[in-house]
Formats: sequence, structure tokens, C-alpha cells
Amino acid sequence: MNPMKELGSAMSYQTGGVDRAMARLSALGDASDPTAASEMFEVHLATMLAKEARSSLGDGGFFGKGPGSDIFNGWLDKHVGEALAKGWDLDIAGMVRTSIIDKQAGIN
Repeated sequence: MNPMKELGSAMSYQTGGVDRAMARLSALGDASDPTAASEMFEVHLATMLAKEARSSLGDGGFFGKGPGSDIFNGWLDKHVGEALAKGWDLDIAGMVRTSIIDKQAGIN
């Protein structure tokens, strides 16, 4: 695992990375794999939920206000979001996957 890649990825969540990821997801179009697209959506939604939950802790969060705290907060949000999406039975991906398959089949 590359620590610089992890930090860069976490930093992107703090600087609008979720918006860019959602744009990439929508750019996949109708020819994309419904399973991959729905799992990506679930991870990004869970990450946004983790970020909002962490924001209730106040300005300092877990890592205070020091230098680099935004990077560590972003890293925490990303990993908690991934854990929620993969470890808990949210099944948002299943519902989204069904909706994508129906849309691709022309069933609205």
C-alpha cells in the first residue's frame, strides 16, 4: 500500500473528491457494469454519511485543528465509509443495481 496514494485519495475527499467521483460514475453511461457502478455509489454515499457524522464532533474532530488534520479526517471518512459499505448490510448497492438494470432494459 502506497501511503502517498492513500493521503492523496483522502485529501481529494476533502476538496470535492466525492463530486469528481460521482461525475466519473455518471460518465460510465448505460454500458457500464451495474454491479460496479452501484457498489461505487454505495461507498461514496457511506463516505458522505461518515463525513457528516464526524462533523457533529465540532471543529476539531478526532484530529484537532493542527496541520494535516484535514488530510487525516478525509482518510478517516474514506475508510469508515468503505467499512460501512462493505461490512454492514446497507444494501443500497442492491437497490441501485436493480434500478440500473431496469433502466438499461428499458423498464422505468
